[in-house]
Amino acid sequence: MSADVCVIGTGPAGAVVAAELAHRGVDVVVLEGGGQRFGPRQADTYRGEVVDPHDPLEAVRQKRLGGTSAVWGGRCAPLDELDLGPREWMHTAGWPITAEELAPYYRRAQRHLQAGEHEYSAARAGFPAATVPPSETLDVDSTWRWSPPTSFEGRMRALAKAANVRLLVEATVVRLERDPVSGAIVEAVVAPSPGVEITVGARTYVLAAGGLESARILLASNRQSPAGIGNEHDLVGRHYMTHPVGEVGTVVLSHLGRNLGLGYVPTRDGVYARRMLSLTPAAQARHEVGNLKAALWFPDPMDPSHGDGLLSTFSLTYYALNQARLGFKSAGTHARYAGTSGLGRHVGNVARDWRRVGSFAASWAAPRVTGKRILPSFMPLDGATCRLRFDAEQSPDPANRVTLSHERDQLGQRRLQVHYGVSGDDRARIRRSMTLIGEEFDRLGYGTVVVDDAARIDDMAFTDGTHQMGLLRMAHSPRDGVVDAECRVHGSANLFVAGSAVFPTAGAVGPTLTIAALACRVADRVAADRAVREPLAAG
Repeated sequence: MSADVCVIGTGPAGAVVAAELAHRGVDVVVLEGGGQRFGPRQADTYRGEVVDPHDPLEAVRQKRLGGTSAVWGGRCAPLDELDLGPREWMHTAGWPITAEELAPYYRRAQRHLQAGEHEYSAARAGFPAATVPPSETLDVDSTWRWSPPTSFEGRMRALAKAANVRLLVEATVVRLERDPVSGAIVEAVVAPSPGVEITVGARTYVLAAGGLESARILLASNRQSPAGIGNEHDLVGRHYMTHPVGEVGTVVLSHLGRNLGLGYVPTRDGVYARRMLSLTPAAQARHEVGNLKAALWFPDPMDPSHGDGLLSTFSLTYYALNQARLGFKSAGTHARYAGTSGLGRHVGNVARDWRRVGSFAASWAAPRVTGKRILPSFMPLDGATCRLRFDAEQSPDPANRVTLSHERDQLGQRRLQVHYGVSGDDRARIRRSMTLIGEEFDRLGYGTVVVDDAARIDDMAFTDGTHQMGLLRMAHSPRDGVVDAECRVHGSANLFVAGSAVFPTAGAVGPTLTIAALACRVADRVAADRAVREPLAAG
């Protein structure tokens, strides 16, 4: 099989690249390793060896049409300008592209993700007017926005009906072959079943299989280069980053804090949004901390002594999901609910608070019946106290990496081995940031904040592998990264990578919006290359 462009993967990155190219009339073949659903057979090829604390690799990824977008929560936000620039105290040189270069692609990404306007200021997005005291330390105007969330399974089914798009499912790419002289990729080798291989030829290849799987494919493509494609300087699979997530402290909101609108708020264009609590760029530089986004969170639901029926419902639900081992809901920050105790007391809380639980359930179910945007998550903030939840930046560390193990999957391919951990320096930065945010929130009069348990951050099990960043990092030089500023693999002019694997730094927001923005940018570069070739071919 051959095509002008071969796209590997149907998650947000692959689906956006394929759609952008298809609409330009480009002949595209799309390869998806999974099928219509994610079952035990698909999960087996995603299993790996975890050397250090990390969620099971098959629990944080979905090998299926649409990829992991099938279980995506929909949270969107762009990276901050400082995320892309150099920061000496974080030992990062920044990105080889600027925030200004990325901005127009963010606006296109908003449409692909159905996230409304590219407007991430609470004041301009239509949040209720609130008195916001000036602060050089705390920013409360930035927001997250939520996609419905968009699952790309339906998008790919519709796209596959186009005359210039061919979609292959159950088509795991086991390796790429390249010309030993030019370095150009000449074919993708696909294993639809054990012992069977087919090849796909193309002028250009776009690897968009997710962070971990994209790294595996390049490492396994070692017939011409023993270390794998793009790995001349031993960088493929290194600098693995995720987002450490946790909850600390107690918050009692004041009248000013309640008026701030710290829960879910519909924007003027009908999209759910929430305020972030973060340190200003100047404060981050002054205190030499990484980026971090905090938000109000409900009290710890696991202890039934709270007497709250909603919190007990939440705890019982996640306990049941853990017992059933249902993928994302039994991994990451949700894994701790396997230890829920006092089940009878939780049931009693639900029974006594049945009216409130029933009212919440009805409001939760209504959008799902009407097809409107759904409330993004369970978030009761009507109790006396709240916690502060953080999503933190992890610094790039070459010791955090994935390699190929000696164990093989059912297709005969070597599995991944993961070496991962959150450093003491990163934990200290998170602890300092949360203390500063709490102190300033209190000083400004938004509420009484006590963060006397911040020391727990030193021992938190940051194992969530849902955000897989940095494994094929972007840099001008092949000595510093795997892909260049156009996301083209150094040494292979016709191979691009689309996805969060190319992030040189992680920022503190979910990567999906930036993934879609970079995918639009990759599609433009691929289309530009094709436009240059066409006149030559005609001549």
